[in-house]
Amino acid sequence: MRRAPAILLALLLGAPGMMAAPRATDEILSALQTRLENNAGFDDLIEQLSDLEPRELARLQAEYDKVWPRMRDTYLSAFKAEAKQQHSGSARQANQKAIREARESFHSVRVMPEGPMKGAIIARSEPAVALLRELLLPSAERILKLAGEPLNRQRAQILRLGKFRDGILKAAIAIEDAESVAKVRAEEQSVAEDLSDLDRNGLRVMENNRKIAEAEMVPENERRGVEELNQMRLLVGLNALLLDPRLCDASRGHSEDMARLNFFSHTSPVKGKQSFGQRAALSGTTSSGENIFMGSAKPTSANRGWFRSPGHHRNMFSPGHNRIGLGNYGSHWTQMFGR
Repeated sequence: MRRAPAILLALLLGAPGMMAAPRATDEILSALQTRLENNAGFDDLIEQLSDLEPRELARLQAEYDKVWPRMRDTYLSAFKAEAKQQHSGSARQANQKAIREARESFHSVRVMPEGPMKGAIIARSEPAVALLRELLLPSAERILKLAGEPLNRQRAQILRLGKFRDGILKAAIAIEDAESVAKVRAEEQSVAEDLSDLDRNGLRVMENNRKIAEAEMVPENERRGVEELNQMRLLVGLNALLLDPRLCDASRGHSEDMARLNFFSHTSPVKGKQSFGQRAALSGTTSSGENIFMGSAKPTSANRGWFRSPGHHRNMFSPGHNRIGLGNYGSHWTQMFGR
């Protein structure tokens, strides 16, 4: 006979003796224990929780919470230890070597003549960024994939127990607190992100950009487009660009002009706005480069289009840029850079 899960043994220790009449909570816990032992579902047990009296729910939650934090934290400690092991010693050395090689491959394409560069971007640059994303942006999913079966079994049990706890809280009308599973997943991801070797100064720039975007009311799709590029720049070893709301204004204005006046060019027919330098000056700033795109309202599509175009690609990944603005109007996009 297999041993009952430790959490339920602890819970049932507080139940009355065999001579006492069983309570509804005890019956539910006993059924839950059996389901866990047999790796069976228990959605029906969660549904039964709503039939319990408030006093019974309160007792159940109190008993459950005597052991839930310890069980959860024991798993999270094991996850953290596994994550650190995967990113230390020889594994870390191998990662660092792979990062250097991927960055070298990426930048060797950026300096190619335009003809061969176009094909090399797809053949070499995109795979390099994908690998760097995997190496430099650790995820809980990847850590668990590389971990052994015991940790994954432990996690599965914790998530199931967390789901039951959330069921208790929802039945008790404490819906806002029913985040047991979500908090475990969030903590896993936090542990993974702490292992990232992305440049810390660059990450601070990106965090500052979020504050600038909020204060200056930069549209969310423009902010996301800037953040996407900055993440790629950090992955390939470049600096993150500071969000310049004035460049966003100039970019947005040019995107609107192109859409309304039916042209697609860096040269505008609008008097005083013919060049990107003039457009930046009208917004009270300066610019050192510009990319334009049309065909989608999604920032990811614009960035992908520019990434695959040699001239635009060089602009995106120029080490000489320090500022950026992105402006969208319908399916038109303008990306401006500044030193």
